[in-house]
Amino acid sequence: MELILGLFGLVNSGVAFSNVGAGTGLVLIGLIIGKPLGIFAFTWVATRLMKLEMPEGVTDRHIVTLGVVAGIGFTVALFVAAAAFHEPGPVQDAVKMGALGSFASAILAFPVAKLLGVKRLKPAPEET
Repeated sequence: MELILGLFGLVNSGVAFSNVGAGTGLVLIGLIIGKPLGIFAFTWVATRLMKLEMPEGVTDRHIVTLGVVAGIGFTVALFVAAAAFHEPGPVQDAVKMGALGSFASAILAFPVAKLLGVKRLKPAPEET
C-alpha cells in the first residue's frame, strides 16, 4: 500500500526533476530535520515535564527513529505547496521537489535505527 501511495504522489506531483530551487532545500530541511526534532522535543516535554509515560519498551532511540520516518510525509507537503502557491511556476515546482525529496527520510531511517541500536519490539501479549 505504501508503495502505491508513494508512486501516486510521485506521478501526480506534476513537476520536472530539473525544478530544484531554494524552496526545495527549505522543505527538505523542514521534513528531514525539523520533523524528527519536533517529535523528539515534544515527546521529551511530555515525558519529562508533564510526567507522561511512553509505552513499555519504547525509548528515546525509538522516538528519534520514528521522527526520521515521519519525515516521509510528502503528500501533505505536496497539498500545502499547491494550496500556498495558486499559480503554477518555478517556486511551486521547487517546493514540490522538496516534498518529493522527503523520500530521503525513508533511506535515512535505516542507518539511524542501526546506529542507535533500535531493535524491533516484541508484540504485547493479548489480554483475554
